[in-house]
Amino acid sequence: MKKASFLVLLIALFLISYAHEYILIAENFKVKKGDTLNVHLFVADGFNIEMERPLQASITKNYSLETSNGIIDLLQEGKTGSLPILQRSVDFEGLGLIHMERDFAKITLENNKFLDYLKEDHIENIKIDVSKQKEQKERYARYIKCLVQSGTGNSNQLYKKQIGQKFEIILLNNPYELKIGNQLSAQIFFEGKPLANKVITIRNRTGGEHATKQTARTNEKGICSFKLNRQGDWFIHATHMIKSTDQSAADWESHWTSYSFGM
Repeated sequence: MKKASFLVLLIALFLISYAHEYILIAENFKVKKGDTLNVHLFVADGFNIEMERPLQASITKNYSLETSNGIIDLLQEGKTGSLPILQRSVDFEGLGLIHMERDFAKITLENNKFLDYLKEDHIENIKIDVSKQKEQKERYARYIKCLVQSGTGNSNQLYKKQIGQKFEIILLNNPYELKIGNQLSAQIFFEGKPLANKVITIRNRTGGEHATKQTARTNEKGICSFKLNRQGDWFIHATHMIKSTDQSAADWESHWTSYSFGM
């Protein structure tokens, strides 16, 4: 029985280690003043939720809420271990942009698994020489955004604010002003510059229907577009990898970005 339980644990850890996106999902993306804004931080492979993360102050570099009232430091306001990661009374009108940056974590993968990972996550700029080493050491950081709407006012333009994340998505349209069937454009930046020729993914889930995904490639200005063809929860995500800036820490350095909103 103990061996069986340990095997289940190993399988769970394997799934978690290969789960991809970190996404902030609001229980209600549209709220009003006086409501409680509940936002969960999920580790997921697409919309297949593997686990929920609490607030982990030790590895969180930035965690804030921006509204028309200003910027709130949620890292100082929150408590380590809190679930959901955000539970706060809504005191603003218009858009609210929640953003988080998580510090580097590390993983080591055998070459074949590393190559599968590059293919699955559309990482096209990295080549490895399998004759030189049997495994690849990687460190990875997360940059996460979530856009919510309070009331009906849309006086601010936080949806397209570039806040300075190393790998960052901004929206070029306010999704709360769009209708089903409209196009949403996004712009992708790496180290403050538009990232061209990069495959970006958007995913949707609604009710009991199967989750869907679309992919698009950025143009020379780092811009790509998607059709918002259903209501529900949406998030855009991508992974970009470079040689590690600290070779003593890892061979590679990957940066993961996601941006969620409701429709």
